[in-house]
Amino acid sequence: MIRLGLPAIVLLIGAAWFAWSSYRRAVTAEQALATLNAEHRALLQEVRALERAVAAAEQGLRTLSSHPSVPRDVAVTADLTLADVRRLVERKELHD
Repeated sequence: MIRLGLPAIVLLIGAAWFAWSSYRRAVTAEQALATLNAEHRALLQEVRALERAVAAAEQGLRTLSSHPSVPRDVAVTADLTLADVRRLVERKELHD
């Protein structure tokens, strides 16, 4: 009876250990996912703020370059800067 009971106890302990370790891995994965989601939300807010800043800068540059009292060389510089901003926004020059 001891020989039959010992394998059953070992199997029960092994199953309990496996269940506990699986639970701990699931909790760890859930925490990592929550952290990742929070970081993602923060990055999206940052991107939206940057998009608003770029839109405001574009509007300011358009206003500057179209104003009749602005010299032509300043207007051309403003247009070039606007193109640079657009290129950055389109991720042509952004690298991770």
